[in-house]
Amino acid sequence: MNTACNGQLYLLLHAHLPFVRNPRYDRFLEENWLFEALTESYLPLVQSLSHLAEKGVPGTLNLSISPTLIAMLSDKLLCERYSRHLEKLQELAHKELRRLEKDPERLQIAKFYAARIMELSELWENRLQRDILSEFAALERRGKLSLLTCIGTHPFLPAYQAEPESIRLQIRLTIEAFKRAFGRAPKGVWLPECGFFDGLDEYLAEQGLQYFFMETHGVLLADPAPKYGVFAPIKTPSGLLVLGREQASSVEVWSRQRGYPGHPDYREFYKDISKELDREYLGEYFFAGNSPIDSGFKYCRITGGEQKAIYHPWQAMNLAREHARLFVANREALMAELGSQMESHRPCVLCPYDAELFGHWWFEGPQFIEAVFERAASSEILQLASVNEMQMDPEDTVAHNPIFSSWGENGFASVWVNPQVEYIYPKFFKMFSLFQAAQKVPSQTALQKRILAQMERELVLYQASDWAFMIHNNSAEGYARERLANHERDFMKLSAMFNGEFEDEALLSEIESRDNIFPWIGLKN
Repeated sequence: MNTACNGQLYLLLHAHLPFVRNPRYDRFLEENWLFEALTESYLPLVQSLSHLAEKGVPGTLNLSISPTLIAMLSDKLLCERYSRHLEKLQELAHKELRRLEKDPERLQIAKFYAARIMELSELWENRLQRDILSEFAALERRGKLSLLTCIGTHPFLPAYQAEPESIRLQIRLTIEAFKRAFGRAPKGVWLPECGFFDGLDEYLAEQGLQYFFMETHGVLLADPAPKYGVFAPIKTPSGLLVLGREQASSVEVWSRQRGYPGHPDYREFYKDISKELDREYLGEYFFAGNSPIDSGFKYCRITGGEQKAIYHPWQAMNLAREHARLFVANREALMAELGSQMESHRPCVLCPYDAELFGHWWFEGPQFIEAVFERAASSEILQLASVNEMQMDPEDTVAHNPIFSSWGENGFASVWVNPQVEYIYPKFFKMFSLFQAAQKVPSQTALQKRILAQMERELVLYQASDWAFMIHNNSAEGYARERLANHERDFMKLSAMFNGEFEDEALLSEIESRDNIFPWIGLKN
């Protein structure tokens, strides 16, 4: 092929959070995961893509939205609580402007935050009317987004291959959740944790899915080996297309040590005023018990050591543009090299990242994405393309068998299957057998159908890979273990109630109110 190869660069963001919702409390610490992601990642992403659309900049961003995140972004209680969160941030912004009146350097940053929060509040309340999913759909119609999804509650699927029906259940939930949110079935999926096992493509094909993605080695070690490695989609035995991650782009963006986000001029994530100012000033909203909750007001850049230099937003945003230029230039160099070697297929480069990296962990990330679009627009070598445009090499007619793999530590499932978390899976299989037995009970009463629907919700929430991840990484480990125990406890109570061992409709209502994910489940029973 000609070196001016017009290769396809697939920039793919995976947006996922575990389902967290607790109506019993006015302020629930873990709900802040959603609020932070909205404020720092999802809404800024909407702003950046809207700017690009308004300017007519070509290119498409691929966004995978998990069904659990879809559920939370559709939940009226959580959306209402997020509006309150923005109000509290605006109140704190006004306090900061007064506190820093005699500190001109920090005052400039406080003004930046105050204006930013006001803009986000205007976007959320007035333009979006608290409905960001509809805006994602609108951006897709405008050609700036290509929407796909993830499997159900984000289970690590290789851990459940002994019970195929549990995998089919999760995939069916995936399709239905996406249809209800966006009015059509998804064409492709992000496998939770990129977890793949031999035969998984069969389950995906059964539900009409057309493509998925894998970690690099899962594709490179496929049988037979792919001619172009991870730089062209391959076909699985079930006819699905699969593309593997390109590693160099991951290091450039992911790594805090070697990647762009670790540059000393970017904002320091860990220096929040919630850990520096007293409770009386911050207010009770920014505390959960005795634990401070990040406010998002951070005045330091990364720099080195304990004495952090003052953050300069304008300087950091310019740096993000320079890093975007470098990122595109590196992909262009790769595409040019590949174009001279690939005779029958144009190069495809998959660059997948967690969506929350851009904005939450790397504050300047949304500006980086916007600048990547602008830089790529003038490229003669690559284009930012939709994954729906993926096509296999016409000369590669052989079916390839990818290998069992995952992303994350070690690349072979050790984060989600290890001695720390091995107790999770036998408990699930026991619960699932009880669920299947309940499904087979003939002539179910209306109450039994309602109980069975909630049993299904508890089952799939128990399966979320987030709990094993938190336990293994000792990050919110106590919360993760508590969630697993609560879902198991509630499921067993529901099972006993279904079998007539006791009656407690108030308990059923309480569980339904808390774990109300996929409210349409009961409608099909």
